[in-house]
Amino acid sequence: MVDIRAENGSVIVGTSSIRILSENNRRVYALITNDSSNTVYLSLGSEACMNKGIRLTATGGSFEINKDNLFKGKISGISSASSTVLVVEVSE
Repeated sequence: MVDIRAENGSVIVGTSSIRILSENNRRVYALITNDSSNTVYLSLGSEACMNKGIRLTATGGSFEINKDNLFKGKISGISSASSTVLVVEVSE
């Protein structure tokens, strides 16, 4: 039997790159949603930079990791001002 565990949380992203999710070899799913009025940029596996990487538009832009694009490394984010992202991560 596989033990599935879900973590729900939020991260404040600012003008310096910050880790949103740590590397997790047991990750099977993750969802990062921008809950702020600022654009947030994500980077997979390295430090985030403004205007590069995955763009999460303000008030609802999201990035989903699932079995079709499974990434188990760290994910970092950056924004032009203090911004909140909501995070769900499921591990087995």
